[in-house]
Amino acid sequence: MAKEPPPDVDAQRPGIPDRQVEISAVALLRHGPGGPEVLISRRHPGAVRGGLWELPGGKLDPGEDHRTAAARELAEETGVAVDAASGIVVGRVEQFDAHVVRERSIAITLVRFDCPAGAEPRPLASAECRWERVDRLGAYEWPTANARLNELLAASIGA
Repeated sequence: MAKEPPPDVDAQRPGIPDRQVEISAVALLRHGPGGPEVLISRRHPGAVRGGLWELPGGKLDPGEDHRTAAARELAEETGVAVDAASGIVVGRVEQFDAHVVRERSIAITLVRFDCPAGAEPRPLASAECRWERVDRLGAYEWPTANARLNELLAASIGA
C-alpha cells in the first residue's frame, strides 16, 4: 500500500487551489441471513483505481447536502431510490488524493440508508455490484479512504 503524502505536498506545485472536493458515499444496508449486508461496487478496469471495490457515491452538486447527494448518486449508480431525509450521516474521512490533480484533498461523508423492500440494485456505473456482509469487507481491495469508511460503518451498526 502506498504511503500517503504529507498534507503540504502541493505547496510546491503552483496553481493548485487550497480546497477540498466534497464527496458523499452510500452505505446501503439490508438484513442478510448471516448479519447486516452492505452494497459494494467494483470500479471498471479502465477507471482510476480500476478493479477496486468501493461504496456507491460521488461529488456533491452545487447546493446539495450530503444526504441529498448520496440519494442521487445511489439512484444514478444502482437504480435504487431512497428518501434523502431517511439517510443517517455516519462520519467523514479526509485525505490527500494524488489522482485528483486540481484539488488538494478529498472529504468523503458516509451516509447510511436501509434498502427499500423489493429494490434490486444494478451496476449502472460500475463493473459489478453485490451484497456483502459488513464483517467480511476486509476481504476486498479498497481505496484507502473507503477502507476507513468501512470501519466507520461497522462501528455505527455495532458489527
